[in-house]
Amino acid sequence: MPQKRKITAKDIKHLAWLAKLELSKKEVEAFRSQLSKILEYFSKIDEADVENLPPTFHVVKHYNVLREDEPRQFPSDLVLQNPPKKKGRFIKAARIV
Repeated sequence: MPQKRKITAKDIKHLAWLAKLELSKKEVEAFRSQLSKILEYFSKIDEADVENLPPTFHVVKHYNVLREDEPRQFPSDLVLQNPPKKKGRFIKAARIV
């Protein structure tokens, strides 16, 4: 089981510095207390007995709801009516390097 680590005021000040926040001493203590409670709550996950559970790849069974692609012929004359730039029977596009 992982060793529990206490959140210190120094940790909160470092997080505030990373987030470019300026916190008062009262706010530092409030955030320290709140973050400690959040992490304590997450530590309960470590107590879950998952030894004999099969691996789960996705908790919700999703099925493909999209239709299969159906290739169709499209008259090239209609396609060539839309692009802003074309040369002969080719569509001109910006150069991508």
